[in-house]
Amino acid sequence: MLFEAPVVAEINVFDFDDTLVRTRSHIYLTTKDGESRSLTPGEYAVYEPKPDDSFDFSDFHRVKNPTPIVHMLLKLRYAIRTLGSDNVFILTARGNPGPIKIFLEEMGVSDIEVVALGNSDPQAKADVIKHEILERDVQIVKFYDDSAKNVAAVKSLKFDSQIPRDVRIISVKV
Repeated sequence: MLFEAPVVAEINVFDFDDTLVRTRSHIYLTTKDGESRSLTPGEYAVYEPKPDDSFDFSDFHRVKNPTPIVHMLLKLRYAIRTLGSDNVFILTARGNPGPIKIFLEEMGVSDIEVVALGNSDPQAKADVIKHEILERDVQIVKFYDDSAKNVAAVKSLKFDSQIPRDVRIISVKV
């Protein structure tokens, strides 16, 4: 062979809630007026916090009544099989990776890193992915997330002057 194809470093990054699994976990909101209500992860993702809102994330210390999103778990397994578990990880706003790892092991997915941010700011996810791009010389990023805000934050990385122009960021809102 005269020419060898270049090695292209690729990572696949999956959100957890409402991307790989649906749960009965809720975020409990108390407004400054004392009104209390619960939000699903999807509702929280589009909620615009108001000053003095108080949030309780205690449901996210476990995976409560999980229902796997089968086609996404299949994508996760395929990514691990083709890229290796070092190049595939879970990136979640949850603060505790333990329950997620247990759930994934029950689904037959083991030896995968779970990055639990304890932070729902979309920029926090984008910052982790940016770090991976720069640290590992990544050329292709496939990012799967149900939140349009998270997807937009990661897509905006390709316009960052630190990110090489030839990096392909494929963000998919699921």
